[in-house]
Amino acid sequence: MALQPIEGQPGLFRDTDSGAVVNIRDFRESDKYDTIVIPANTPIAAGTEFVFFQDIQGKRETDTNFKTARKLSAGESMVLDRIGLYFRLAVGNTATKPRDLKKSFENSYYRLRINEILQEEGPAIKFPSGYGVYGQTNETDNGIVSIGVPATASAARLVKKQMLNQNHELDGIMRFDARNWAVSPGVGSALGPLPANYNMIPSLDEPVMITNYLHGLIRAAVTK
Repeated sequence: MALQPIEGQPGLFRDTDSGAVVNIRDFRESDKYDTIVIPANTPIAAGTEFVFFQDIQGKRETDTNFKTARKLSAGESMVLDRIGLYFRLAVGNTATKPRDLKKSFENSYYRLRINEILQEEGPAIKFPSGYGVYGQTNETDNGIVSIGVPATASAARLVKKQMLNQNHELDGIMRFDARNWAVSPGVGSALGPLPANYNMIPSLDEPVMITNYLHGLIRAAVTK
């Protein structure tokens, strides 16, 4: 699935698996994306996973542009260049609280698999999308939080570009684990005893909506 540029042929790449030549002049730069919601008021149990691209039923274009679960649409292909996570600042009329955003991206681990083959993984904070807002607000409990400067140049690129089509199955997985390495409740630390309600499992005050962006060059299906 990896692409290598063909020397002396601008815009042409060779698929290292099939040997086919890909002409990216036929592509446009854009994103495929999907969104999950982490519910509020329930502790997120250790090992809980939220899966992108899998459940697309009933979602609006605001939240996903996938038409087929886990796959690109028939006739569509993509040169995948970057992976990004964006934590939405509102869910409907509910403004997402900054502390809930922090609990979400500081306690979660993300990995992307293509056809069950791991492509990239790491703490969620590793995957800025390059999208979003930045700055401060004077609203009560509504400060803006970002996991990266809103510029696409701030989003890390994959070491090797990946060529995707409708035959590839995608799994973007966000997992939460208990932070078991920390001091046990009541034992105390260098800063003094921990409070009785000290808990290594996050619980959100409001729901948090997260969008997983797959950024690159896309060639859509065409009809006559």
